[in-house]
Amino acid sequence: MDRPHRVDDEEVRLGRNLAAAFIATRQGIGLDYARKKYAGQPVGEYWIALARMVIADQSKRPAHTERTPTIH
Repeated sequence: MDRPHRVDDEEVRLGRNLAAAFIATRQGIGLDYARKKYAGQPVGEYWIALARMVIADQSKRPAHTERTPTIH
């Protein structure tokens, strides 16, 4: 029997941030305002699934250190 994927806090947090970014862009409002305004709303399965894809993609990539330009 298939068990549903457990939603962890990281997925919920990222899903909420992705949804807030979309809403802010769509409505032309600030991201901070969108986060505060919709903080109490449940995060939909679409945003959780998108967050999972982002997390999975990021985990496949090697970590890059930030390079600072140098003048020779």
